[in-house]
Amino acid sequence: MKNRYIKIFCIAIVSAMTLASCDKGFEEMNTNPNALTDPAVKSMFTLAEIYVDGQDFSNTRGNNIYAAQIVQQFSSLGGSGSKYTYSSEYSGALFGETYGKGLNQIFQLLSVIENTPENTNAIQALRIMKVFLFQKLTDTYGEVPYFEAGKGYNGGVFAPKYDTQEAIYNDLLKELDEAGNALDANKAFVGNADLFYQSNVAKWKKLANSMMLRVAMRLSKVNPAKAKEYVEKAVAKGVFTSNDDSLVLKHDAGPQGVKTNPITSSWVRNDLNGGDANTKFSKTFIDNLKNNNDPRLRIYAKLEATGNNSPASQQGLANDAKEFPGGDKKLFSDPNTSTVLRLDAPTLIMSYAEVEFILAEAAVKGWNVGGSAQKHYEDGVKAAMQVLTIFGDKVQAVSLAEYNDYMTAHPFKSAGTEAEKIEQIITQKWIVLLFNGFEAFSEYRRTGYPVLVPVNDPTGETKGTIPRRLIYDQSELITNAANYKEAISRQGLDLMTTRIWWDK
Repeated sequence: MKNRYIKIFCIAIVSAMTLASCDKGFEEMNTNPNALTDPAVKSMFTLAEIYVDGQDFSNTRGNNIYAAQIVQQFSSLGGSGSKYTYSSEYSGALFGETYGKGLNQIFQLLSVIENTPENTNAIQALRIMKVFLFQKLTDTYGEVPYFEAGKGYNGGVFAPKYDTQEAIYNDLLKELDEAGNALDANKAFVGNADLFYQSNVAKWKKLANSMMLRVAMRLSKVNPAKAKEYVEKAVAKGVFTSNDDSLVLKHDAGPQGVKTNPITSSWVRNDLNGGDANTKFSKTFIDNLKNNNDPRLRIYAKLEATGNNSPASQQGLANDAKEFPGGDKKLFSDPNTSTVLRLDAPTLIMSYAEVEFILAEAAVKGWNVGGSAQKHYEDGVKAAMQVLTIFGDKVQAVSLAEYNDYMTAHPFKSAGTEAEKIEQIITQKWIVLLFNGFEAFSEYRRTGYPVLVPVNDPTGETKGTIPRRLIYDQSELITNAANYKEAISRQGLDLMTTRIWWDK
């Protein structure tokens, strides 16, 4: 395992170079007998999974600094997300990295892998990963190149047109439906090259259906009939049913930048500074857990300078703060480096708890998902607490007694209004989506929850309103100007305040 990812990167790069230089028109006498002529499918598949998790660049700049601070999970004195300021490098990071690495890897592999029975499961898994990346892209920016993306390999399209978000979402649902159906446990896969589920086809099917839930629920306001149709279809096909189904990518503590967690590693290297750093937990997040005696607080947070993870000692930094009250940064809560901020902390890409909260919301709306909203909500909170054991045993896990006490103190509002129930559900989803700022940002825009107090900083771009999207990678103005201009003519100006299609 020690050098596994390094080998994967090297083989994938060699494969890419070889593919780029191949020409089917060469005669046999012009072919180098020592050259690698077949794509290293398994290694390239593994690298695609690593890229689905994202790299340091997009996770630090787009996730930690922008999205997670906009939704007030974290805060920073100079944070673009906290103050709604514009940074072209940070705002465009997800766009550039996803097309340049994640989707590039997937499209490259799909362009060379033979569509044979022994490859069908790998192809379907790549389709599912492609949906994951495209949904994150379109949710963050709105219209993006979709149908023509990746056609540089076999179509010569190097300036792809942007597609409407409605068209993209229709195809994402189709892809998940078809890919999930086509997965076949009786056919070959990629063995242990699959870091997600070790080629367990049943779990991949559940992932496809659970992602269908996520995609479909995003349409709850713009197309509720379609949202209901695909949520119910996903449930009928089979979604996550326990934490064992959750999509988790494991990491190692080194080598740096290759096997470490891309969300936490740059934070530890560059921003933690022994607790003497500008980026901290948001006051909004800490106050929610602290005021509700949430047993997860000791696992999520500590004062790095002293190692104190006592809930009573935790305090967050207000997102509108211009200085640290009292002047001592070390008295404000950092993510816990014994658990969630370890260099080798696993990435919780999609959790069973999230699925249960989607089902709870669907049940509130009266959709046929089996079970009551209360049951799904309670199961979601329990799963969200219990899944934290993936971060190790250096901090005491949440016990069943603590969960029961929490639910007794904060029961589901079964007699409340629909809005009150959904607020309760989405607030719990916001907690479990810690370190998944992009998804939390999307859910906030879709639902308006949790309730956040906007920041009105004079350096901000939004005049005191919470952003609705990020601004495109500005390289598009040079390399794809005509299609970029056409997109903003439909969608609206390329501003943080422009609402995307499903944001009603």
